[in-house]
Amino acid sequence: MENELYNNFNDEINRYKNALFFYAKKCDWDTFKVNAGRLFDYCESFEMSVIERKFFRISKIIVAVIFFMVVLIVKMNPNKYPELARVNEMMTVIAVATSCFEVYFFCNFRMYMKGKTVCYKRRRERFIMNIQRDFEDMTISMAA
Repeated sequence: MENELYNNFNDEINRYKNALFFYAKKCDWDTFKVNAGRLFDYCESFEMSVIERKFFRISKIIVAVIFFMVVLIVKMNPNKYPELARVNEMMTVIAVATSCFEVYFFCNFRMYMKGKTVCYKRRRERFIMNIQRDFEDMTISMAA
């Protein structure tokens, strides 16, 4: 399924590229900018969905490990098995550390996503300007 998703993404990018090339050859820069903006929006939404999917996949694994460790900690009875008291203590420390890492990981992810959305307009304008310059250079070199 993931390959199909990436193949669809590549097909869509090729359609945008062909449309941008068509408008660049016609020197219709206003329509070019609109399509370049749509291309940026499409790439941005695809990137965000892939990042979120990977983040939540990793988070699910970490939460499952934490849950498994908590179940083991609760099931172990240090009074019944005194030799496991040290193991129980270490597992508790590891579970707390893993939980702290997961909270840090989640906060870091939220800050990253917020940063991407705050700078969205500026990155979009820069993308449009740069891609327009690239296509202008390409059409000028083809005309010569």
